Amino acid sequence: MPSRVLSRAAAAAADAARRVAGASPSSSLRSLGAEVASPFAPQRSRGLSAPARVGAAARAGLAPSAPLGARHTIAAGSAPPFNARCAGRPRAMSSASGSGGPVGWKSLAMMAVTGGGVLYFFERERSRRLDSVKAGPSAGKASLGGPFELRLANENGRRWDTSELRGGYALLYFGFTMCPDICPDELEKIAECVDVVNAKMAPAKAQDAPHGHKLPLTPVFVSIDPERDTVARVAEYVKEFHPRLLGLTGTVEACKRAAKQYRVYYHKTGDDADYLVDHSIIMYLVDKNGDFVTFYGKNYEAKEMAEAIVEQMKRLG
Repeated sequence: MPSRVLSRAAAAAADAARRVAGASPSSSLRSLGAEVASPFAPQRSRGLSAPARVGAAARAGLAPSAPLGARHTIAAGSAPPFNARCAGRPRAMSSASGSGGPVGWKSLAMMAVTGGGVLYFFERERSRRLDSVKAGPSAGKASLGGPFELRLANENGRRWDTSELRGGYALLYFGFTMCPDICPDELEKIAECVDVVNAKMAPAKAQDAPHGHKLPLTPVFVSIDPERDTVARVAEYVKEFHPRLLGLTGTVEACKRAAKQYRVYYHKTGDDADYLVDHSIIMYLVDKNGDFVTFYGKNYEAKEMAEAIVEQMKRLG
């Protein structure tokens, strides 16, 4: 009995060794371990038998020797997998772009046309606004300026009113003869500006014409210190700056009304005999009808102001 058992065990071990020799190392070890662990246990099925595998392959439409990857091919009549659908098909590009790239010539042309149109309208609007600024006020009427009556120092203090300026342009300046620096500087600027304007608008030496002849642009000095600016004093003062500069003065109330018409600020800074007068530093342009047009501040140079006045005169006629 013991010898029979030993012979069976030896036969089982030999059979297991033969099977291990034909399998992979890992599977052989597992099989050998299983056989050794239970040599007397009946062997279990390790999957389909060869005839069963052949039958399954035939039903699936595969050759029995087909590789493993081919066994996963979808049966006829079913939808191919996504990779199979996409394989071999080049990606179609939109024909509207005009080329094979993402941005075509047509798109670039449309962008260029649009950008050019935007730039054109921007430049046109910019030019229009600049022209409107250069042209000056185009609508409405400023509540500034108006008629007044004073004494003309150039002609021994005769009565004079603003109607005598009609028919030509005038440049008005409000100041006082005792002004130490500002008024002389501004009157010299006005004299140079007037000569430039009259040379352009009346080239034949208009400033040398007789006093009865009206200039295209007449300079006017209006006193805001009538208590000291007598007719004789103003007459001598205006001669220092320009031969055609009109000098106007009058009573305290008359000079006050004239300054109020143009909203001129002025204020005495003391009560002694040598007081100064603080005042606004502005030149006022008046048209042929005696209406206020515009004003120029201290920041204007003579030639710059002359060019601006010529533009106004050309615009208004």
